[in-house]
Amino acid sequence: MRDRWATALIISVVILFILVAFFFSPLLDGIVMGIVFAYVAKPIKKRIENRAGRFASSLIATLIITVPIFILMFYGVFQGVNQVIYLFSHQHEVEGALVNALRNAGVEEKYVEGAKTWIPSLISIVQSRVKLSAIDVTIRAVMFFMNFIISAIVCVYVLLDGDTFVEKTIRVIPEDRRGEVARFIAEVDETLLALWFGNFAFAVIIGIASIPFFIAFRIPYAPLLSGLMFLAALIPVFAEWMVLAPVAFFLALNNLNTAIWFSVIGFVFLYFVPEVILRPHFVGYASKIHPLALLLAFVGGAIVGGVAGFFIAPMLVAIITAVYSYYTH
Repeated sequence: MRDRWATALIISVVILFILVAFFFSPLLDGIVMGIVFAYVAKPIKKRIENRAGRFASSLIATLIITVPIFILMFYGVFQGVNQVIYLFSHQHEVEGALVNALRNAGVEEKYVEGAKTWIPSLISIVQSRVKLSAIDVTIRAVMFFMNFIISAIVCVYVLLDGDTFVEKTIRVIPEDRRGEVARFIAEVDETLLALWFGNFAFAVIIGIASIPFFIAFRIPYAPLLSGLMFLAALIPVFAEWMVLAPVAFFLALNNLNTAIWFSVIGFVFLYFVPEVILRPHFVGYASKIHPLALLLAFVGGAIVGGVAGFFIAPMLVAIITAVYSYYTH
């Protein structure tokens, strides 16, 4: 009889877990981002916890990490929408600027005349696409911002109660195994901390490195664009090309050759080299994860699962690395 009750209890817990996961699935991006932000904010919380208290230090650390990111996202989206509205409301000016850019680049006049016919059609196609996807984009934007708010809330409570939750969970384990499990969890925690704090530091480096690049090409709003580059390197819903491509288009309206050089140099030194070479080695060195495994986790996770996948896949690789490190010491 007791075995039946134990089996029924296990089945009930599993069903309950599945239901919770199902109802929480739309908020998975926010939950995962919150856990990641908690690891980034954890060193800040530890530094001020003795003076500010546990709750205040958790809240302050969360605000230090999330508020600048939120401001950059909001202002970046606001400026992007303004630029799109400007392009569509000044269509003839944009068409003339593109034609002049082709002439200044030395394109033959017959090709320039041909461009005069397809440029308006191209802009009309883009306009129709934007109008058709406006509702979908709005829904996605609302969901993303809602998930970001949820991530801040999750970050606060992970910092506040994460250690207590782990301690209480360990008590469920037989007493003779608690020490070993506690050491293993500490190994996993250290690996994840190095992974996400290293990823955050790498994003900061990308943002700072992009400032002289934008200044060299005399791009306006260089501080804002460098902030967006930091955001693009941190959160995969964006990517560096989403910042570089509109700036290249802006340059093309004035000088096509400059735009081409900007695109090539920006792609190589601010996208390909950082993402394919530097990030895996930089973050991998900090977290002791093999660079190839980390590269595949970042790319594969983002392709399969979007924002959540980008964060979850490296976490799984980090856990595997922690298991290997723990049992091979």
